[in-house]
Amino acid sequence: MFTLTPIVISCFISTVVLVINTSIAWQRRQERSGYYFSLFTASLAFWGVMVMLGYAAKPLSLKIFFAVLDAWGYRTADAFLLLFALCFAGYEHIAEKKWMKAIVVLHVLSHALLASTNQWHGLTWKEFIPQDNNVVLFVHGPAMILTVVTGYLFALIDMTLFVIASFQGSNIIKRQARLLITAFLVQIFLNVAYNTDMFGMPGVDWTSIASAFTNVFVLWALSGQKLLDLTPVARNKLINNLSDGMIALDLKNRIIDINRSAAKILGSTEDALLGKKLEEAFPRISAELKEAPEKEVKFELNIDDQRYYDALLSPLRDEWPKGQIGRMIILRDITERKQTELRLLQLHKAVEQSPVSVLITNLQGNIEYVNPHFTKLTGYGLDEVLGKNPHTFQSSHTSQEAYDEIWKTIRSGRVWRGEVWNKKKNGESYCEVEIIAPVIDGDGNIVNYIAIKEDVTAQKESETKLHEAYVKLEEQMSEIQALQSDLREQAIRDPLTKLHNRHYLKETLTRELSRAMRERYPVSFLLLDIDHFKRVNDTYGHAAGDFVLRDLADQLTEFIRTGDIVCRYGGEEFLVAFPNTKEQDAFLIADRLRESIQKSPIYVDHHMISITISAGISEFPTHGQYEALILESADKALYQAKRNGRNQVVLWSKIKKPF
Repeated sequence: MFTLTPIVISCFISTVVLVINTSIAWQRRQERSGYYFSLFTASLAFWGVMVMLGYAAKPLSLKIFFAVLDAWGYRTADAFLLLFALCFAGYEHIAEKKWMKAIVVLHVLSHALLASTNQWHGLTWKEFIPQDNNVVLFVHGPAMILTVVTGYLFALIDMTLFVIASFQGSNIIKRQARLLITAFLVQIFLNVAYNTDMFGMPGVDWTSIASAFTNVFVLWALSGQKLLDLTPVARNKLINNLSDGMIALDLKNRIIDINRSAAKILGSTEDALLGKKLEEAFPRISAELKEAPEKEVKFELNIDDQRYYDALLSPLRDEWPKGQIGRMIILRDITERKQTELRLLQLHKAVEQSPVSVLITNLQGNIEYVNPHFTKLTGYGLDEVLGKNPHTFQSSHTSQEAYDEIWKTIRSGRVWRGEVWNKKKNGESYCEVEIIAPVIDGDGNIVNYIAIKEDVTAQKESETKLHEAYVKLEEQMSEIQALQSDLREQAIRDPLTKLHNRHYLKETLTRELSRAMRERYPVSFLLLDIDHFKRVNDTYGHAAGDFVLRDLADQLTEFIRTGDIVCRYGGEEFLVAFPNTKEQDAFLIADRLRESIQKSPIYVDHHMISITISAGISEFPTHGQYEALILESADKALYQAKRNGRNQVVLWSKIKKPF
């Protein structure tokens, strides 16, 4: 019934390699790609056994029986190879589509059923011709053309996906892809040789006989190149050219994918690190790895006090199989930020511990900061000088003209250097060499003045030594100015809404109104208030009220134009100044804003909060030539809007006579 031939022996060897491949692949079936690949090799192993038995069988009926089973195995292998190739190239979402599953199932059933029912229609094999060495030539019928074409189409798609992976994947994935391409190109060539009788041995399927050679390539990819063991589960997340270091770990903390930045941080290469346990490759993270795998861990990584990294260790999940499949580590270089923080800390300590006095004032000259050396030298306590003007310490030894020259210099944006006689708390006069400079913000505006002062009463002869101290202090001044600029920005912003506050408004309006008077253009003021805001706080809580205020602030920011000034005036009141805008134009903007707010409910903690606003508008200089008067007019117009029933905008010009 069976006979042993060289072809049978060759098929047996190929089948053994296929069984080994299947065994290795089945152990790595946890991942989607590994699952499909293990089913592919299992289908090939089944096909190999059927081919071997078909060549060994003597009766024609038995050969046909095994040929039908081999068709089921080969077409099933086609289907699973396509699904594996999609996953391997990063298209898992396509592999899991229902229409894709339907295509591969249709492919298997259509061709395998044609072979199974060939005895009734003869479309797959129309004739069986015996050859030498117990070989039978299965003469192809018309249906075999469809089988060959669809088989080569599947092979073309597989090869295209492997080529994509060979260009886009990591180095290890590229090598795996090249091995698979080599193996399957040989397989395709042998299949073409069989279909075209290239070697002049009709009936001999070289695909099965010589597949031992191609299966060795697959075995090498599985064992030597860790195919399926190092699948690119995180390749869509690990972009090789990102500056952030990214490492994907499996549940055993083995590195299954890593980008160049992370390999550089760990002081190695991607190829050298793949497959290693992270605690062995980089012991400094071993403590964090002991945390529960499902827990997200944030920590800071310091490497030899040279580089600093913010590290995030988080669970890595996939849609299939459901649940956690490993962990992801993201390393972000924060060295520059840490160095800046250290410089700021050093600067703060330098100023606090400086052997000279440091004094900072606002634009009016009122003191906002003095360092400990100042209080020690003058005898004044900190609470005695904050908010006071430095003229408190003036001595009759320095003329008023000299002080006027100091203010003239620094208000012009220049640095003043010179000697000044001042007076201590006990009345004692002392001489200081001072450097007084304006602090400039990012827009070029003066926001503070800083004075660095050295007591030279007993050391005036030490000019050379003092000069060296000035040089060092000047080097710090630019950093101090930057720090003051940040402090200034915080001082003029409302912490809840991030709008400008009344302090900023007071400074800005003076300049804006003066400019409007010079250039003869109007400025309209819109003062608005949230209707029944207390009811919002009482009903939904103060946290919801804060959210409503922030939302209104965002809408105001969207509505204003470049050059307009918006600030939180107090509580639920907001003020908008419209330079070069008449009150009628301001009214149109305000009314659109009112309608928008009325039609835009706010959602907070599953609650829908609807609010309305009332607003009053006054125009400068028509309704007043002073800041207080024009704001009072806008406030009265707002009051009238509330008296009229709220949810409206009232112009002061329409009601000023009744008032």
